[in-house]
Amino acid sequence: MLASRITCIVFSTLCLCGVNSMYLKGPPITRYDPCGLGMIQFEKIKDKVWQGVLNLNIFNTNGINNNGIDIQINFEKRMALFEVTKNSTLTVENNERDFNIKIPSNVPVLYVFYLAVISEGVNDVPIVKRFLINNHTLCDDTIKNSQNVSKFNVTKANDTKYRHICGRRSLNHTELTSVRTNARSGDWPWHVAIVVKELVTNIDRYQCGGNIISTTAVLTAGHCVSKNSINVDPWRITILAGISNLTDLNQLGRQVHNAVQVILHPAFSDNQATADLAIIKVTSFRFTEYVQPVCIWGPVYDKSSLFGKEAIIVGFGTTEDNKLSDTLRSAYTVVQNDFTCIAYSPKLYSSLLNEFTFCAGYGPYSNVNPRNGDSGGGLVVATVQSDLAISWFLRGIVSKCGVSPGHTQCDPKFYVVYTDVAPHYGWIYHNAGLQYSSNMLH
Repeated sequence: MLASRITCIVFSTLCLCGVNSMYLKGPPITRYDPCGLGMIQFEKIKDKVWQGVLNLNIFNTNGINNNGIDIQINFEKRMALFEVTKNSTLTVENNERDFNIKIPSNVPVLYVFYLAVISEGVNDVPIVKRFLINNHTLCDDTIKNSQNVSKFNVTKANDTKYRHICGRRSLNHTELTSVRTNARSGDWPWHVAIVVKELVTNIDRYQCGGNIISTTAVLTAGHCVSKNSINVDPWRITILAGISNLTDLNQLGRQVHNAVQVILHPAFSDNQATADLAIIKVTSFRFTEYVQPVCIWGPVYDKSSLFGKEAIIVGFGTTEDNKLSDTLRSAYTVVQNDFTCIAYSPKLYSSLLNEFTFCAGYGPYSNVNPRNGDSGGGLVVATVQSDLAISWFLRGIVSKCGVSPGHTQCDPKFYVVYTDVAPHYGWIYHNAGLQYSSNMLH
């Protein structure tokens, strides 16, 4: 039996722990991504006011002439534009619903503009009805209607294995996402809760988070299923999928699966994050709007390309005021250069960071971080593929966090150390029943 969900490495100044819940502070951040595209997004700044960003570099790298770009955005409601990137020509038509942007040359990497919904009403989201670049339609009602779960199934008639698009969410959960706040079921459909039955009391208790990576496999942290060389037997483990609340037994989309096998990484160590991985096998998940697999990053794993990138972390557990919560929460984080974390606490991070691990967070200025309860959860990054849509890739598993002396909760001022899944891609691939294929919708 595991005596605790927290594993500590004691140093002279702090304790390092496996973690288990989300620290969130501040108002929610709402982001709108039309058609789930990776190149246009809107982030809410304040009531009715949004910042729009066009990542034009993505479009250019997909074979589009960089000598000039014509952009057309048709909004559902009337919009007021406040400010746009310079060196462009803007025309507004159709009663302030159609915006035409022309950039004749020197196309910027990012094109930024600010706008607000003029129309009165509760919904102030700048819903895009149609989005074109150089007369090429990237988003409209037809494309939106095609983004459903059934299309994620790419199994052919004669296939011997079930194949599925990974890292994609159904449209209802793709276009509008709120983070630093409670998540809805289906927002992060690969995240699961791992429940373990205690031997003495026979009570099921929440243990860790995990990530669906195939029809039969969940990837989590090794320390979630092993402590001091004592492993948790599969019969004690239950996987709750498709949920955003641990206690709502009637939640739409909820699936309950009993573990049939636990595979601990052969290089796992309680005191290190290098191979803090385990795979929990179940009979079979049913992929729905609420339950989907995440993509696995690999086998290339040069982590330097991650430094400075934004990522999403998700987890159940206690809140920023240390109150118990059964609600799934999500937040942005930033992957840091190893030197940043080592400079903050040399004795701690120099012993944990190597080519198989990385650190993330906002450090001493943080208002968001995993805490005790989020172990085994994933750090996922949005990757734009050649069809210009986002697929979410699992890059890290929550492993270790810094805890101040005399405390048991993860201190958000410390960076979190993640096990990099990419170096272990071969081991994951072999044990999870994965089958490599293209991950684009056609």
